[in-house]
Amino acid sequence: MNVQASIVICAALLLSSGYAQAGDVPRLPTPSGPFGIGRAGYDWTDTSRHDRFSSDPQAHRELMVYLWYPAARTAKEAHGAYLPGAKRMDMLPGVGKGMRENYGDNWPLILSGAVYSHAVDGAPVAKNPNKFPLVLFSHGLGSSGFGYTALIENLVSHGYVVAAIDHTYTADAVAFPDGRVIAFHRDPAPTGLSPEEGLKRMMASAGAEITEGAADVRFVLTKLTELNGADGHQFPFAGRLDLAEVAAMGHSAGAEFAALACILDARFKACVDLDGAMYPVGALPVGPDDTTIQQPLLFLEVLHPESKMFGTHEEHMAFYKTKEEQLAHCPKGSYDVVLNPPGMMHGSYSDTFLFQMKNRPAELVAALHNLDLTQSYILAFLDKNLKHASAPLLDDPNSPHPDATIQHLGK
Repeated sequence: MNVQASIVICAALLLSSGYAQAGDVPRLPTPSGPFGIGRAGYDWTDTSRHDRFSSDPQAHRELMVYLWYPAARTAKEAHGAYLPGAKRMDMLPGVGKGMRENYGDNWPLILSGAVYSHAVDGAPVAKNPNKFPLVLFSHGLGSSGFGYTALIENLVSHGYVVAAIDHTYTADAVAFPDGRVIAFHRDPAPTGLSPEEGLKRMMASAGAEITEGAADVRFVLTKLTELNGADGHQFPFAGRLDLAEVAAMGHSAGAEFAALACILDARFKACVDLDGAMYPVGALPVGPDDTTIQQPLLFLEVLHPESKMFGTHEEHMAFYKTKEEQLAHCPKGSYDVVLNPPGMMHGSYSDTFLFQMKNRPAELVAALHNLDLTQSYILAFLDKNLKHASAPLLDDPNSPHPDATIQHLGK
């Protein structure tokens, strides 16, 4: 059965069940794994780095990190806040305006709790297995970890702890326990810049952001390593994190944070890059002395045809050449997976299209299919590298991949 036919049939089933009728509140898919979802937020400060945007010269880099972890599954579907701190954000004129613009008519539903996650804050950690592999997740520019709730919950339901970092100033808004909310930061570009000067400025800004984001990822792993060896009364996950099995994962700008963190830090055993190519520069960041990634990489990208890219044909060809050269240097066990089902776009890795398609059943089914496709490849790759399982979805040449093209990288 082809994809279009599947979508039509699934749409009819959703309509008959009342899942996506007009006016319905958007719902996240139920996680497919055997575990329930627990969640805990932590406010951590890296005293080795200054806060480059704070007016206080003594301020250091501060982050909110949310640990999503396996818990016992309950018979009744769990309901948790989709975005902790949303009401506080809404009360601040500048922040609230931005959030209303970002989430549109779903923002009141988030505030009321009508849109919810499956996470239970403070739920007891699942008793078995004794240790869980760890994934550090970085969101895209102007988003937050909560914008990827469906993806994160599904991973957790299959036995992973996910540390979702809200990268301060890169996130749309970060709510801290003391009541502060720090919004997305962007310096306005000076007027009168030539195209070359504008590109140079953009590159410098992106470089600083990627460097800081990678430092955030490495700091969080260091913090978790310290706490994993602490007393269980101080940290409920003490001794439960398998720090020999750690991956970094990110989407868009966050994919570059994750990739650079892996280039700089051998503690990471695998890297998942979700549509993080930096046009017109290349597919991956480059470390000091042109160092490249040494861990197995899943480069999971959307098909971006040249006709949809800005710039000249010569610039496109130069980008493709650089991308090909960079991916060719990835180690054995790496993959470039290009996804091309109907409706697949850069935002399909997040909850964005699930929310936007709430009144369009056929498009909603396509969005669910695309998210499920994404989750399947991520889970297969992480299971292979962190749980040492087989990955027929990636490795079986006889498996059909109607919505994906898989290139095996490395020698």
